[in-house]
Amino acid sequence: MKQREWSMPVRASSQGQPGQSSNPSGPSRPGGLVEFVEYVKRFISCMIFFGAIGFLFSSWFPVALGLFLFFTDGEFIEWTLRKAGIRLVPDTLGSEFVKAFVFVFGSWILITYWKDSAPAWLLPWIPPSDASWYLIGGAALFFAVLQIISVAVVRKLLPRFKIEIAPGRQSWAILVVLGMLIGLLMLALFIFGY
Repeated sequence: MKQREWSMPVRASSQGQPGQSSNPSGPSRPGGLVEFVEYVKRFISCMIFFGAIGFLFSSWFPVALGLFLFFTDGEFIEWTLRKAGIRLVPDTLGSEFVKAFVFVFGSWILITYWKDSAPAWLLPWIPPSDASWYLIGGAALFFAVLQIISVAVVRKLLPRFKIEIAPGRQSWAILVVLGMLIGLLMLALFIFGY
């Protein structure tokens, strides 16, 4: 019986230029100041765009919508947590829960602000303004589980049926599957009368 040879794995040096990844095979991330400036530019352009729409319609709602879209962006959430020393593991329930929690909390604030001008058909779905943290956390957990199921369907289940999706199109496919799951759930609630 031939004995296996084992050698110590070589670790990449953690020293280097700021902003360079210690993993040579992975993509390098820009430095902290460059990312900060990039997010400041995005914020300013978002506020100018939605502020102009709000000015045209004489409403603060487009500005609130712009703030919601900026602060609930997944990349911004990951960057903010990374700056606080928290790294999210991609495609896990914890990562999706954090993003879904920020999304649900932001949408709760936005819809509460928008409640007076909401259409009549949407009023039963709007949560009360005194909704508890349990309701918000439960909704976030629900959306996180739906997101994880969507990712699993696109990345693991579809290839088994010989349906390949290009890596650049996977986020759109995940969004489509997520929409289909929410649509099926809404249809089931409608059929069973909830």
